Amino acid sequence: MTSPGKGGLPMRQEPAHVGLIPDGLRRWADGNGVTLTDAYLRGAEKVVEILLALRRNGVQTVSVYNLSRANLARHDAELDAVYTASIHFFTTLIPAHFDSATCSVRLHGDRKLLPQHYLAAAQGLERSMTGDDFQINVLSAYDAGDELRAAHHRAQREGCDINAAFEIGEVDLVIRTTPEPLLSGFLPLQSQYAQLIFLTTPLNDLESRDIDDLIADYRRFPQRRGR
Repeated sequence: MTSPGKGGLPMRQEPAHVGLIPDGLRRWADGNGVTLTDAYLRGAEKVVEILLALRRNGVQTVSVYNLSRANLARHDAELDAVYTASIHFFTTLIPAHFDSATCSVRLHGDRKLLPQHYLAAAQGLERSMTGDDFQINVLSAYDAGDELRAAHHRAQREGCDINAAFEIGEVDLVIRTTPEPLLSGFLPLQSQYAQLIFLTTPLNDLESRDIDDLIADYRRFPQRRGR
């Protein structure tokens, strides 16, 4: 649904698709004197809070940046913390907070690069969550070049436009939980007209009302889409 904005420009009532880049957890762990594992586990809980707030605000799809392919070169200790928190997210947090009949989850990225225990947890959630009302995309071992090549091959094979060959659609709003103005390879084609927000509040200190405020701000922002 749209309504006229200033100068007759359309104003979106809410973003249909939000990208979430949870970042800054190493700094939060250092600043709060906790282990990486504890920081990432709290981060997984915060991501669920954000997902619930976004759904409450009418968002239909959220794409969460879990790991880029480049992130896989990080130290084993940090990757182990990410995997532990992610498996908790897949096996406990999402099933506890979202109805499998109305929500779906899909993993995007190079599955061959992910450890088996992580992959098994993610695939189990994919099989169990089959709803259509709210979609969660999890990007892990993701690389934009890989995605573009796969879309190109699919477009050639199916005889469709390359934009229709992407598995993930256009993003309206991207939220990164650090102030650095970087997308870090997150869905660059789909985010080309997205509103970008870089927060000074760390992920683990965010509250649901912060997300409500961001969505309210989005509703007041004219969506020009390059026009």
